[in-house]
Amino acid sequence: MIELSYSKRDVVVPLCKDSKDVLVRSSMEGSMGRVWVAKLNDPKFCLIKLGNYAFLLGLTPRGARMMDLRATLIKECNHAYITPSNDLWDIWLEENLDCNYRKLSRYAIKRDEQHFNKKVLKEYVKNIPAGMKIERIDKNSYNDALKEAWSNDFVSNFENENKFLEYGMGYVIYKGDELVAGCSAYGFSEGMMEVTVATKKEYRRQGLALAAAARFILDCIDKGIYPNWDAANLQSVELAKKLGYVFDKEYKVFQIDNRSLYGEL
Repeated sequence: MIELSYSKRDVVVPLCKDSKDVLVRSSMEGSMGRVWVAKLNDPKFCLIKLGNYAFLLGLTPRGARMMDLRATLIKECNHAYITPSNDLWDIWLEENLDCNYRKLSRYAIKRDEQHFNKKVLKEYVKNIPAGMKIERIDKNSYNDALKEAWSNDFVSNFENENKFLEYGMGYVIYKGDELVAGCSAYGFSEGMMEVTVATKKEYRRQGLALAAAARFILDCIDKGIYPNWDAANLQSVELAKKLGYVFDKEYKVFQIDNRSLYGEL
């Protein structure tokens, strides 16, 4: 498989242009992520990976190209959530992944900014516990987010600090000097941002994720950006509902665990 630089992504536009997924569009636009194709001239399928998510688009391959794609998936997408773009890719993955994997449920949320109530969102922001402060991610909080695994995703998909501050945005909550929660852009494409939200384990169930997400959504609304929410579990769905989102449907993804082939990676 051939990995495409940011400047060469135009060859996958025909494969990706109908996708509404923020991470697919971001990778197609040459903004973020990694993209592989089997050939540079008129590729028939592509593999996209951005952060912990991977996507398969186009026509399912056979023969040598099937083997090349499978090898790339196993090597590059360990533990990523692999989303088949249609039923044919779902069947292809089940038939061709010759490694340990599991099939998981994720939960799609409808896209409709009319569901948001700014008054309710502002109340969530105001109701953070005493001693907590919420602030927009800047250079200092960018570096704080990178220090711990639970908060790394707030900024880590951007190439560097300057890229995040220029193209991304997010809000974090501090207790004193300790970063305890936040909501940020996991990825971005034209007019959209993918939402990621997290709270440090010992500070959960205090409304911090709700407040940070509400502040992030308010900023998106003011800037004309749609904050896309995709839920990993039913708890995330319930949080999304409180913010004004509406559940759409459950869907399946694949997750490779190739430790048995390559050792612990």
